[in-house]
Amino acid sequence: MEGWQQQGGTRDSGAWSATPAAENDGRFPMELRLPASEVPSTKSSGQWAVPWSEQQQQAAAEEPEPKKKKRLWLVVGLVVLLLVAGGVTGQLVRPVPEPELKLTLPATSHTFAGTAPQLPWSGQGQASVYVDGLGTMGSSGGGSPTPTASVAKVMTAYVFLKNHPLKPGEAGPERAVSAQGVAELPARRKRGESMLGITAGQRLSERKALEALMIISANDVAHELARWDSGADQAFVRKMNEAAKALGMNDTTYTDPSGYDAGTVSTAADQVKLLTAAMKVPAFAEVVGNRAYVPADGGPARPGGNILLGRLGVVGGKTGYTDKAGGNYVFAARKKVGGVSTMIVGAVMGQRSPSAVGAISVAQRLVQAAEGALTSVTLAPAGGRVAQVDDGLGGHTPLKTDVPVNVIGWPGMTVPIGVAGDPPHTGAAGDRVGAVTVGAGKIPLVLESKLDEPSPVQRLLRLS
Repeated sequence: MEGWQQQGGTRDSGAWSATPAAENDGRFPMELRLPASEVPSTKSSGQWAVPWSEQQQQAAAEEPEPKKKKRLWLVVGLVVLLLVAGGVTGQLVRPVPEPELKLTLPATSHTFAGTAPQLPWSGQGQASVYVDGLGTMGSSGGGSPTPTASVAKVMTAYVFLKNHPLKPGEAGPERAVSAQGVAELPARRKRGESMLGITAGQRLSERKALEALMIISANDVAHELARWDSGADQAFVRKMNEAAKALGMNDTTYTDPSGYDAGTVSTAADQVKLLTAAMKVPAFAEVVGNRAYVPADGGPARPGGNILLGRLGVVGGKTGYTDKAGGNYVFAARKKVGGVSTMIVGAVMGQRSPSAVGAISVAQRLVQAAEGALTSVTLAPAGGRVAQVDDGLGGHTPLKTDVPVNVIGWPGMTVPIGVAGDPPHTGAAGDRVGAVTVGAGKIPLVLESKLDEPSPVQRLLRLS
């Protein structure tokens, strides 16, 4: 507009300013000035715009500090949230540890007071006494192999039943005796061997053959069983030696199925191993539990040689005698100790007497002493807490037994106590989940209450 002059004003006025007319051509008393920072400039668009100073442009480019901090904290918070969410998910989906059984009894073993029993050994030959599940109570006479005589028939019966099992009470298949067996009888009679006296055309059931073998110690039947199983003596003898090796009878060699051959040798300790295994075969235990052999045709009964059977808890065994072997006897006796049926197994070999009776007399004293030495201590009553399931995350579920926990042994003996089994992750009260072990014995463990999986909180808080 005419008469007005555009001048640069002070920066901090922020508006048009008036200047005296003396500073212009004098036609107006004053003029309006626009601050220099707001002097319009023309852009290519032809529109007016207020020019910015360099400092203002830099200030506009820089974001305020509080906004930057706020955005940073938002990013950090989001990262933390994602990490927490991932950690929680990871903890929840991670497999839980396998639960373990843990003993809660105050000790992991029990030692019986006193000194080890001194058993009444004979002073000749060798002997060994073993308590099944506990160990050897004692032995004497060293461990040199000695002729077994008819005690070898324990292995003959054991191998035959392994290859031809019998159910309890079952007679089993019948077989005709061989012509070879009948032909061998005269020589056996001449040597004075013990025999059933098989006849041509005679048929024997498996059970009757085993009874003749073990009760009246029939050598002729021992060889018949070998032929029935393997076709010939030596093939069967190989099986006898293989079985001995499998049982850990390292000082035993069989050369015949009857034991008449002096080359069939063993030790008292090895024969204890064999009889312990054989007595766990139900049909074998039934056979050796008979006092007499009764023929299938109803003929007269023939008494057996195990005169201790039925006395002092003796439930089975086998005698043997030859001039070279002397008197031999293996026996098994049962005795209840602390309400638990315990089996004592022993062997007496090489007794210099005119028959096996000398060995039986020694065994009688050993049985009495062994039974007298056995004792029992109750570690926990029936229903008592003895263990627990540990879920690995801090959870424990108590376990109890339905019967008393008794430890059996003899003075000076230490019996280990522990637990065995793989418990489940869940279970109902009363479920069986393992066993408490006392020596080689096992007593079932049951859940006292419900067993649950670890809770979500336990899963989240676990450190491992």
